[in-house]
Amino acid sequence: MITFIETYNSRKKEIEEFLELMEFLELKENNRENGVSEFSGFFYNQESGINLTYQSLINILKSNVSLMIYNIIEYTVSNLIDSIYDEIRMNHLSYEDVNDAIKTLWRKMILKSASDPNANFTTFLKRNEEIITAILDHKVLDMCSRKTLTGGNFDGISIREAFEIHGINIRIDSQNYRPDILGRIKKNRNNLAHGSVSFVEAVREDSILDIKRNEIIVVAFLDELIETVSTYIEEQKYKLS
Repeated sequence: MITFIETYNSRKKEIEEFLELMEFLELKENNRENGVSEFSGFFYNQESGINLTYQSLINILKSNVSLMIYNIIEYTVSNLIDSIYDEIRMNHLSYEDVNDAIKTLWRKMILKSASDPNANFTTFLKRNEEIITAILDHKVLDMCSRKTLTGGNFDGISIREAFEIHGINIRIDSQNYRPDILGRIKKNRNNLAHGSVSFVEAVREDSILDIKRNEIIVVAFLDELIETVSTYIEEQKYKLS
């Protein structure tokens, strides 16, 4: 958990510094002398001019920071879930030791491959045998977020559900839980990842101030998630009560 928190704080700082750069460029664009902005004076001088407008550059940067915000969301959710699994492994907990929510999740994880359209009845039997053997032999549960969560689709609803299936109720009454903001961030990420929009177009309607406000809300929400899961782990709520 310590390494995760260090990386989380580092990524928060990266986003904040990126936003500072964008605000700096915006300031240079707004500072004008004889109708020429400081931005233009730097980028379009006769010696090393470039064919990139301020608006195109800032729109590309807005798309990049939007991706950075989505990435820290996915990183945080995945690592918090893995922190729970780490506790289960470190405490050598087997099926009979964990709460009902995690029992159900573990069984679904094992049976997941059997639900593949290409899987046959033999695969299903093998997975069931694996479950029965692990339970009878009191094997330590081995789980990972890659197998229990759906990457690339974290919005307000899927984040809430990701924690609920582990027996964790996040603070949906918090002012920082904004499914509308989280949903837009996910949509922008998917559009950019699939190439359905360009980096110039993706977030062009949002101002730098809009993005900064959203980033503050998202980070506050993630901080609350970390606090909630930390309490869950400290109180060992992953165990059977």
